[in-house]
Amino acid sequence: MSRPTMRRLVSAVAASALLASGGLALGAGAASAAPSLFDFGSTAGGPAQLDLGSSSNGQELPASATVTTDNLAVTKAVVGSNKIATTGQVTYRTTIAATGGPDRLVNKIADIFPFALSYVSGSATVTSWQDGQMKTEGVVPAEANGRLAVSKDVGWVVSATGNKTVTFEVTYRVRTDISFDIDVFDSGTAIEVSGQATQEWPDMGVKIGLLGPSGS
Repeated sequence: MSRPTMRRLVSAVAASALLASGGLALGAGAASAAPSLFDFGSTAGGPAQLDLGSSSNGQELPASATVTTDNLAVTKAVVGSNKIATTGQVTYRTTIAATGGPDRLVNKIADIFPFALSYVSGSATVTSWQDGQMKTEGVVPAEANGRLAVSKDVGWVVSATGNKTVTFEVTYRVRTDISFDIDVFDSGTAIEVSGQATQEWPDMGVKIGLLGPSGS
């Protein structure tokens, strides 16, 4: 397949993702309500991606970003370098903290990741306040439509008192089963807090740049 043909296909995927998520990509300071975000039977919210150009050279590649909703601050960051070899891996860490009262219960967290990545099985962890201390435990996320989600019916407590946070960390590897004409990818996150509408930020500006040609 020629590069122009592949570029048109990637552009079509990007357009479909934007339409599926309800419009143009949101900036880091805005959120959209998406009540059906975790309905994995739907096609809502396609994979996050950015920059349908051809090179990461000279482009700004921020490795972290923070958004706020009510009294919660949601920070997503790349652990380590965000310049990744096309045979390498990348770890994203999303932390939800309270900026003040009241305490909150986070029921669901979704990592919105680029189509160029695939989940490394067994890598997902959640760190949260349990039994009087912060604990890290392995979790089994649900995956669909460019989202990797974890949930807890009783919720993870987030409180400014004692700095009780919840952190979702997950590792992906760069896919080698496909080729793509872009090498800079954005990512995002989504959360569901008890008593509030689901909030999502599909393009937070947390970017990775791939080094070298894509594909096998």
